[in-house]
Amino acid sequence: METKEAREIIKGAGYGIMATDVDGQPRVRPMAFVVTDDFRLLSSTFRQSGKAKELAKNPRVEICFVDGRKYQLRVEGRADISGGPEKKRELLALNPYIKKHFKDENNPEFVLIEIVPTRVRWMPPGFGEYRPV
Repeated sequence: METKEAREIIKGAGYGIMATDVDGQPRVRPMAFVVTDDFRLLSSTFRQSGKAKELAKNPRVEICFVDGRKYQLRVEGRADISGGPEKKRELLALNPYIKKHFKDENNPEFVLIEIVPTRVRWMPPGFGEYRPV
């Protein structure tokens, strides 16, 4: 599978379920992501959110996407929440819906979440093993 197909799964899913680890306790939540040309995943959150605090403490995440055809994509990676105005502008341009929450890149509550994948796997519908992308 090429990254083109992986992007299609992400788009078809609409959102992914992102897992974090807080002192050994998994925490999951649905999140919408956009994918950059170099296959980084971008999203946003509020500075005071639990996920921002969790990612500051432990940046390791895994995100699972399942599209309408039931294809699965799992992305392991590290979350970087240090992105400044330039990266926030990139996300606002890629996903204008975020402006509903953050007017612009200067909002002090706007935290950009950038996932840098370390492992990407996929699986077609049914039972089986995940395959590398």
